[in-house]
Amino acid sequence: MSPSTPVHEDKRSPMLALGILSISFLMSVSNAVSGTIPLMEKYFSDVSRANVELLIVIPTGGVLLGTVISGLVSNLLGKKYTVIAGLSISLVFGIIPAFIFNYPAILISRAMFGVGMGVFTPLSVSYITDLFPEETRNRLLGWRNSVGAIGDSIMLFIAGFLINISWHTTYLVFLFLLVPILLVMFFVPKHYDNIVSEDGKEVEEDVKVKPTTNFGVIQLAFIFLLVCLFYSAISLKLASYVVNNHIGSAAAATRIFGFLVLCSIFSGLIFEKIAKWFGKYTVTIFYIITAISMIVMSFTTSIPVLLVLVLAAGFCNGIINPALTARMVHYSPKGSMNFTTSIIIIGINIGFLIAPYFFQFFGEMIGNAGPANMILWSGIFYVLLAVYDLVVVKKDKLTI
Repeated sequence: MSPSTPVHEDKRSPMLALGILSISFLMSVSNAVSGTIPLMEKYFSDVSRANVELLIVIPTGGVLLGTVISGLVSNLLGKKYTVIAGLSISLVFGIIPAFIFNYPAILISRAMFGVGMGVFTPLSVSYITDLFPEETRNRLLGWRNSVGAIGDSIMLFIAGFLINISWHTTYLVFLFLLVPILLVMFFVPKHYDNIVSEDGKEVEEDVKVKPTTNFGVIQLAFIFLLVCLFYSAISLKLASYVVNNHIGSAAAATRIFGFLVLCSIFSGLIFEKIAKWFGKYTVTIFYIITAISMIVMSFTTSIPVLLVLVLAAGFCNGIINPALTARMVHYSPKGSMNFTTSIIIIGINIGFLIAPYFFQFFGEMIGNAGPANMILWSGIFYVLLAVYDLVVVKKDKLTI
């Protein structure tokens, strides 16, 4: 950020925070339309089931591509117009399946929907980490998780009505992206594109500084990858564990997952206070609680107890994610926050993408790929993450 010049410190409007938080309204690439799979299988009767399911997951690949080019687009357009462009791409390509019923066209539109997400998502973090001092930053990073959970809930609710009309109309749910587009357009000033908060003051960032990275950022991205990988054991294995062990039905497991949304909202709202209470040991403590929850989960045969344990793990995940995100400020080279965010998001998406294959490979390697065993081992891996985190906190002198 050198050279930099002091600039006038504007009184931050709550509408600025609302505009920035609205960028995180769409954090899931598939939840809202995943219910269309059975209907699309019937419609595309000449297309294999795997290829139909590809329509739901291919946006994740698009997100990776969009994340890679986000920095380049931001350098050309600036932060504000990059966010609007990314949201607009996701909106336009998101609703195409409502009007075009050709499989290849829908496949391309879904991939481009993900590209749009990849373009704007890094800025949903870098806006917060660049513009706000530590206390406000931690609050907004927690709220960002809550906004994402609320967004998922609203879009699932709307999609539930639209799917009763047809699977095509379900994709009109992405018209809701007009809301963040308008909020960013009217409440996030363009002059904040190159402003950062440093030592309690606003300074103007030198746009000529070439974004770089370092070992700390790569290490943090890898930690995010591992957290997403091990946490995926719950979403991938819990339902099978419940059904295979005759603990309950798949519907019972689905209802447990439904409560996770409320858990994410709650943890995001109180993250700032949690971070104040536990300070630099926040991540370590919640790694350990997650580990205990998952290890006990693998031996539990009661639905109510499983519900409590899953909610405990979900709450911890809602604290761990913004806490790790806050560390980006410590590791990111000056003038490189958007690039840093892109690297982190790539790590997150790789973690989710490889999770099914990791559990299959690891299960075969140890001779037991059962759902309970994979949940158990994921809990054990969280213990190892906690030990490593203690080392990192001391070595890198982290404050959170």
